[in-house]
Amino acid sequence: MPRNVVVLLDNKDGRSMIKRACKENGLMFAEFEELVQSEVEQTGKQRRAGLWDSFDDILDRIQVDE
Repeated sequence: MPRNVVVLLDNKDGRSMIKRACKENGLMFAEFEELVQSEVEQTGKQRRAGLWDSFDDILDRIQVDE
């Protein structure tokens, strides 16, 4: 399995479980997936430059959508 794969997002049952949890908590699955992908892209790096900026951008969009 590739190192940059989140197992729960890589299978049907896991995706369904996360989608359900997102819906119950008022979060769009696509935005959750984008937050996770931002973290995954930083995996293995000594310095996670830009991670907080990326999170801020995504979370700001979520707040605007509400």
